Amino acid sequence: MKKSFLSLSLLFAASCMLVNQAQAQLLKRLKDKVSDKIENKVDKALDGDISSKTTNGADNAQTTINQKALASAELPYTFVQGTDSIYFDDFAADITGEMASHWKSSGSGSIGTVSTFPGKWLFLKEFTSYKLKNDQPLPEDFTVEFDIITLSKGEARDLNSISFGFAHNNAISNYIGDAYNEGAITQTEIHYWNKEIINSSSDNKKYNTIKFPLEGYAIGKMHVAVTVKKLHMQVYLDKEKVLDTDMFASNPETKYFYISTSTNLDNGARIGVGNFKIAGL
Repeated sequence: MKKSFLSLSLLFAASCMLVNQAQAQLLKRLKDKVSDKIENKVDKALDGDISSKTTNGADNAQTTINQKALASAELPYTFVQGTDSIYFDDFAADITGEMASHWKSSGSGSIGTVSTFPGKWLFLKEFTSYKLKNDQPLPEDFTVEFDIITLSKGEARDLNSISFGFAHNNAISNYIGDAYNEGAITQTEIHYWNKEIINSSSDNKKYNTIKFPLEGYAIGKMHVAVTVKKLHMQVYLDKEKVLDTDMFASNPETKYFYISTSTNLDNGARIGVGNFKIAGL
């Protein structure tokens, strides 16, 4: 009986030892697995961080290169002023408050001054077109230059738009609203409301629209330069080219210059023009 009890005790002790060893081995395996997972996660995190840093560094370097490329991509200003003077007018001899003496209109206009921009300016009325009184048509090849000043309470869209171009005749009895009426051939519209430049021709049905940062001209001065050579026409606004294509259907073709305002000038906005230079090439 004692022997049996002793045997059972020894067997139980041995079983406990085996169980303890098995549990210890199991715990070790679990610990190793957890440790491996943690190490793997850390390695991946480190790899991801290094990769992210490498990628971000490459992206930042490429962005810097792109910005430098954009900054250096300045297109040349190729406008060349004509040398054979046809017309010049800075309104210096005109009386303030009166209409410009060398211009005619379908409505009204007044010579005025403003402290922001030295000199005299022809301030335009809405829904009105203007042409030179001189009935001599322009030559085949010539340039036109003038300045536009804009005054508003802070919103360029209040200026609505101003347009200019060439017409077949020098009549000014009616408003020229586009390139398809009142004998007009071409029109370039500076559309402050939509921040667009719109070019059109009734001669060859050309029409194009481009975006332009006109929100910066709520109060400002813009220089306009136009070159016409036979059928071809170029337009620059503050040295940025906005037109360079054929706009006329035949050569020679009678051409007269005109300017038109929009139908509305809102919130007291005003548009003035001046410093006109027309010269043959």
